Amino acid sequence: MKLFFSLALFAAFLLCPAACADGVREGLALAGREALPALFPFFVASGLLVRSGLAERLGRAAARPLARLYGLPPEAAPAVILGLTGGYPVGAATVAELLQQGALSREAAARVNAFCNCASPGFCIGLVGLGVFGSARTGAVLYGIHALSALLTGLVVARGPMAQSAGGRAAAAPREGFAFAFCGATQQAARTALTVTAFLTVFSVLLRLLRPALRALPYGDMLAGLIELTNGLDELTLLPLTICAQLTLASFLLGFGGLAVQFQARALTAPFALPSGAFTLGKLLHGTIAAVCTALLFQLSPRALAVFAGAAAPPRAFNLTGAVLLGVLVLLLIWGGKSTKNKI
Repeated sequence: MKLFFSLALFAAFLLCPAACADGVREGLALAGREALPALFPFFVASGLLVRSGLAERLGRAAARPLARLYGLPPEAAPAVILGLTGGYPVGAATVAELLQQGALSREAAARVNAFCNCASPGFCIGLVGLGVFGSARTGAVLYGIHALSALLTGLVVARGPMAQSAGGRAAAAPREGFAFAFCGATQQAARTALTVTAFLTVFSVLLRLLRPALRALPYGDMLAGLIELTNGLDELTLLPLTICAQLTLASFLLGFGGLAVQFQARALTAPFALPSGAFTLGKLLHGTIAAVCTALLFQLSPRALAVFAGAAAPPRAFNLTGAVLLGVLVLLLIWGGKSTKNKI
């Protein structure tokens, strides 16, 4: 299978040079215009947080809820906080930094990485809320649902006691001076930024190559969001669906993240061989919970529609109850699978 995909990509790159070139330009533009300006400061901040000792203080403050809800050690606090607020893939970058510093065991890192990789408030409010739906309030509500769904996902994928010791720190390392910590954090941020740019670029190329096939399918443009998140979100308002359906799909895409985001996170944690199955399950579950919560918000509180007044509703109807029931069924199937075999 690996050989087949390698040959297929080689043939596509060889036979479609113009589409590949366009994809490279789009990927680099996306990284330079949207991704890196929002993410790079958080890459630096996450490194400083771990190297300066602030992570230990955060861990002491959050020790009780982390242990009771998710079975995580206090050292996981920076990954949880930055993963919820910093944007893709700051959570994975912080997990990698904690592993490198010896603050987390491999098992604890896999557990926190399975649910703490989220879109940032700026991405949800600015790009999704204002850019896609024309309402900052829409983006704020979507971010609240997104963050809540991540925490609920953690209750599923990060439950039960861990076999290994909670922390990975064998001995107290000498505290680095600020200048040394700042240089190290900046260099690590540069390597992370290069990884993000590379994956955005290669998946933009793949999306360019697949676009003719996607457009031949019903709602094929929306499927682009499963590959690269931003492209799929941009197509949502063009679909003949109600505003409820559009926002439900947007919530799923935000939680799932797209393959480009998932491979960025995997690349950052690949040197530590964290299990990929739990991460994929976590992203699928995150998207499903977010979609169900969004649909239920409209079902239970019609006043919520006023929050989304900036978006116009297309004419086609959407079976909201069916979507909710389907989401609940998926959750039950996932929960049953986790009950029989915990992958972390």
